[in-house]
Amino acid sequence: MIPFTQDLGAFFATAYGGIAIGILFDLYRAFKNNFNILKIFSLFYDVIFWLLVTGLVFITINVIESFDLRYYHFIALFIGFLIYYNTVSKLILRVLNKLIKSIIYIVKQILVNIGKISVNLYYVIIYSIHFLFDTIFYIPNLLISILKFLKIKSCKLKKVKSKI
Repeated sequence: MIPFTQDLGAFFATAYGGIAIGILFDLYRAFKNNFNILKIFSLFYDVIFWLLVTGLVFITINVIESFDLRYYHFIALFIGFLIYYNTVSKLILRVLNKLIKSIIYIVKQILVNIGKISVNLYYVIIYSIHFLFDTIFYIPNLLISILKFLKIKSCKLKKVKSKI
């Protein structure tokens, strides 16, 4: 038979598991409030939450009692969840919502700045290519035209000199 103190320790450890479930529940609510764009995402959040809670319960019970399941484990999980939910849940949820909104704002600003940099980089590249083509095609043509003009002028000047 297991001594009472060991059962009491297992009870409190399982209550901490209930507090961890409460934290997961607040994360679930925060994500659902901030990212519920489509109803499909709601189903996705529900499935992920319950998978995490199930895994947490199994890990808690395995670590504490090596799957020696007793009725007070469920009571302790429930009591731990209630203690968390009635004491600090509102504060944690508020902090999580502000944190998620801040992260969303920062990501939006980063994406906007990346977009602005991309547009400016696009114009730098396009104008550089335009300048390069001007240099390659326009300036030699201009020089050739000037040389032709000078040649024509010099020919006319020679004709005028020869007539004189």
